[in-house]
Amino acid sequence: MGNKRSSTVARGGGKGQQQNKGRLSGTVDFVRGVRGELKRVNWPNRDQLQQSTAVVLIIVLLLTAYVAFWDYIFYYLARLVFA
Repeated sequence: MGNKRSSTVARGGGKGQQQNKGRLSGTVDFVRGVRGELKRVNWPNRDQLQQSTAVVLIIVLLLTAYVAFWDYIFYYLARLVFA
């Protein structure tokens, strides 16, 4: 049974060969990978985007009102206790 690492190095596929490609080879590979992944993304159409935006805005407004309500309650109670 042979060692896989030694067979890879013997074929010239070790780390030394990657370093010889250039300084930006890792960056170029990363950008190519990102572009490939972005092509596979299932992008929403305009209607889906508008619906999702509306849902997010409604949730944010509701949570804002909820937090403001409790903030007012605790502010009022703190004034009663400390005033």
